Amino acid sequence: MCSMIGLFATAAAAAPQDDYDTGRKAYLSGDVVSAMTPLKRAADAGYAPAQSLYGYILDKAEYNEEAAQYFRRAAEQGDADGQYGLGILYASGEGVARDAGAAREWLERAGNQNHGLAVVALSQAFLAGRLGFKTDPGDAAGLGWVRKAGTLDSIPALTYLAQGYRSGAFGAPDFREAERLEARIRELSPDNNRRKGKKK
Repeated sequence: MCSMIGLFATAAAAAPQDDYDTGRKAYLSGDVVSAMTPLKRAADAGYAPAQSLYGYILDKAEYNEEAAQYFRRAAEQGDADGQYGLGILYASGEGVARDAGAAREWLERAGNQNHGLAVVALSQAFLAGRLGFKTDPGDAAGLGWVRKAGTLDSIPALTYLAQGYRSGAFGAPDFREAERLEARIRELSPDNNRRKGKKK
């Protein structure tokens, strides 16, 4: 009897993940319509990755209030995609009241899980003086996100860091580090990539 209960529990747990896998596969192939039913079923069963992806699709379709609900469910389970999605909605005021503090809190939770888009969003917020960041190198939290975004090859972050090292904004000038970052920016620049493409 116990083994039968365990078997049913395993099957029940697998069902939302199977629905998510089916929905995600359809979504990635460009078939959003076929993706919606299995994703919603998995999301409503409490499966956080499905809640995040379903919320993302709803957000793109401008069903922002419903998207916020699904992002929140995922975010509260610790899902980084859900935290990022909810943070972006708070930052823009779509589906929820605009709230810079809540936006930063959810984005930082995602960023602390190394969610690349959240890291870049926090870096850009610092560079623009939004979400409570001060645009000065003394804002250690903001500078930390810029440094992290730099490791992800964010050109605005790399540019800020290169200028800071060259000017001595972070302490004594470090021309070697500035040159290293500037070389990386050149490698990443679209003009440089177009020139490489022409050589092929």
